Amino acid sequence: MQKYLITMMLALGLVAQAMMAAVAAPTSTVTYHNNRVVADVKLDHGLSFDFSISFEHAVGLNETNFKVTAQRVSPFDASITSRLPDSMLTALHDSFPVLITVTARPDRGFAFTGEAQLELYTQSIDFADNLRMFRSHNQAQFEDITTLTAAGSLRARGSTGQFSDFLILVDNRDPQAQAVAKVQEMSSYLYSYVDSLGDEVGSELRALSRNAENHVHEGRYNAAASMVNNFIRVLERTSGDSIPDVWRSSDDIENVKGELLTRARNLRFTLSQL
Repeated sequence: MQKYLITMMLALGLVAQAMMAAVAAPTSTVTYHNNRVVADVKLDHGLSFDFSISFEHAVGLNETNFKVTAQRVSPFDASITSRLPDSMLTALHDSFPVLITVTARPDRGFAFTGEAQLELYTQSIDFADNLRMFRSHNQAQFEDITTLTAAGSLRARGSTGQFSDFLILVDNRDPQAQAVAKVQEMSSYLYSYVDSLGDEVGSELRALSRNAENHVHEGRYNAAASMVNNFIRVLERTSGDSIPDVWRSSDDIENVKGELLTRARNLRFTLSQL
């Protein structure tokens, strides 16, 4: 009997080792090049992707100050599902339940100006029209920041003026209702910080925002997109002298330029789907 038990224990140990070997250990290679970060991530069960962040200008961008991590998450994880904008119409993709977290040490002086451009590429899932890139800052609700999606198998782009968590979500919300909500949110954010803008640029952005909002409400989506394009051009040519445009790891100042560009580019993408 003792010999039998020892044999069984050895057999079970070998099975356990085989099972552990069958699941590849998660790996992540993050490289830093001047104003760009690239993460090559391989999780379990063949799930892999590339995630890149490009800055106009960044200070203190290195592996000590700035981290990109990723993990597989459960579609039933309340810390995720409670932050989705609509639990019925937005959800994690069954084949890509991945949470990407970007953190910058608050005591190390990392900072960047303007917006950060994000791109995710993966062959782990196929392209679909309803896949979007979302972000959540400081555990807040996830919001759509998509600026492009394309096949190959999936390439998704977005932008942000701050950092926290990122997801690829299936988004089945009505795009017309989303256009209305997004143009209103862009206008609301603009008016929240209008006192920090130079008089000329503030007046120009307010006028373009009002016109875009009116066009969206009337269903004139091409005209609205034209206003949003002009809104973006004004922001792109405006320097930090006329608009706050810096985010730093202490997270104590608002990157108004980066956040307005994030909202405007995502609104333009939504309008292009109508």
